[in-house]
Amino acid sequence: MKKVTIYTLSKELGVSPATISKALNNSPELNEKTAATIRKKADEYGFKPRPLATRTTNICALIQTPSAATSCFSPFTVDAMQGMMDYLQENDLEFSLYSEDLSKLNSGLLLRQLGRRNINGAVLINTDENSNFYPELDKNRFPYCSLLTNPGKSAKNLLSIDNEDAARRAVEYLIQLGHRNIAVIVTPAHGVTGKERLSGYKNALKNAGIPPDPALIVKADSTQEPLEFGHRAALELFRANPNATALFVMGERIAIGAMHALNHLGKSVPDDVSLISCDDAPEASYLTPPLTVMRIPNRKLGYAAARWVHQMITDSNGHKYIHEPWMRGELIIRESTAPVPSR
Repeated sequence: MKKVTIYTLSKELGVSPATISKALNNSPELNEKTAATIRKKADEYGFKPRPLATRTTNICALIQTPSAATSCFSPFTVDAMQGMMDYLQENDLEFSLYSEDLSKLNSGLLLRQLGRRNINGAVLINTDENSNFYPELDKNRFPYCSLLTNPGKSAKNLLSIDNEDAARRAVEYLIQLGHRNIAVIVTPAHGVTGKERLSGYKNALKNAGIPPDPALIVKADSTQEPLEFGHRAALELFRANPNATALFVMGERIAIGAMHALNHLGKSVPDDVSLISCDDAPEASYLTPPLTVMRIPNRKLGYAAARWVHQMITDSNGHKYIHEPWMRGELIIRESTAPVPSR
């Protein structure tokens, strides 16, 4: 007879090895129906686990960076982590931060690194189409969810808002102000979020009978520093397209860089160019002028992501997250947008 291990039980029952271990060690975190099914199957095989050391469930924010020199902290990641901590503190769970560059995450040793840190589940942040470590997590049934982005190969365990809708409504607001020459800076260009927001931008123009102009669309990859790129991209955009009267960007740092570039070109925001961004960092309302944004509920998303991963660990919700009404952008109008200037 083939030797029975915690991993063969995991594969047969379709749950994670951590769930098997908790059931056989009578962990109170697991619902009784799941635990009873696992114990019954283990008894059939005569399988006895090693004693499980008592410890608190540890859920980590796993933040992908393009290089070791890139900071993992941004207004988005800070908001998301704060939301995670809100949930974990409410439920007496541990929080960990694990940040690594893409090459190391793709090395095939990710689960080993998480295991060394006693991490039971993770919220994946800033992943993209080059994130090749998902199969490693899926094969070993490691509990995780992707926040807003994933490799784009499937929607498995993705927690997001309707990014197409958020971008479309942001651009529709600019159109309502009379703008027709609307530029966009897409970040990250090849990620799920960037692609969906670009689609929203194009759909808003299409619905208004405005043909999208490729010259007004600038794309960036995830390796570029946002402030510097926002400045350089806006300089190139408005030097080549001086008749553009509005700019939609997808992050507050990009917006700050773009503001600096427009000032350098002698263009006033919003008298010459209206500017709108996604996300709503605390400093957005203190910029000059205060920044109009499509606010994304990043803190609430972080809370929901931590809750979902915890439910995966305890096997209490069938590993499916139901989209909630609050998971959409909210337009916050400030002074960086105005009606199209008369020429």
